[in-house]
Amino acid sequence: MMERQLNVAMAAKLVGIGRREIQKQIQVGNLQVFEGDVTIDSLLSYYPDVELSNQKEISRVERIQHNAVHKLQNDLPQTEAVLTDQVNRLRLKLQDAEVKNQEYEHLLLETRNRLTEMQKHCDRQQKQTLTAFLGWMMTQYNRTHG
Repeated sequence: MMERQLNVAMAAKLVGIGRREIQKQIQVGNLQVFEGDVTIDSLLSYYPDVELSNQKEISRVERIQHNAVHKLQNDLPQTEAVLTDQVNRLRLKLQDAEVKNQEYEHLLLETRNRLTEMQKHCDRQQKQTLTAFLGWMMTQYNRTHG
């Protein structure tokens, strides 16, 4: 089980002294701290007359600490699951976009083939117009697929 701890302000409140005095006792080594919080064992050892009459508050702090640790542990798998779900949805969207891109590419190339076939049955001016259009169309295509 995790050693019980209190922040400096709560420890000072329980003892009935100021936070500066708690800080002083920490600095001289009379009180032990873990991650900035005073251990209850060292507080009771140095201040034996202190009664933990505010057990409700201490229990609340412990519950918050406990829940925070479990929340972090529970959030990690959920985060991984959420990211996996997002990756799968994006993969499907990418596949759909690739299929649409292939369909548009097929449509463009089919249009080119039909316009080229139409050129065979046009007069000179229409052939020039279609040649210019086909040239522009294929230049645009090559820019994006080159």
